[in-house]
Amino acid sequence: MNSRIDRCIFCDSDKITKKKGLFSANVRGETVKIPGIEYYVCSRCGETFLDLDNESKIDRYLKERRPRTAASRS
Repeated sequence: MNSRIDRCIFCDSDKITKKKGLFSANVRGETVKIPGIEYYVCSRCGETFLDLDNESKIDRYLKERRPRTAASRS
């Protein structure tokens, strides 16, 4: 699935740019930088946002790096 966004999801502007690189996400109060993520930046309102494909990539990235609990190691 390759979703394409052509308008800002926050202000509806068409002045968005697609970028790829490190994406910063706030996870439980901690900033995590995830490599290789495509994201959009709106030049009108300044918001940064993702499409569904890249949200899924971030979910997988975070699950793979989640610390194991003592119960899951047994």
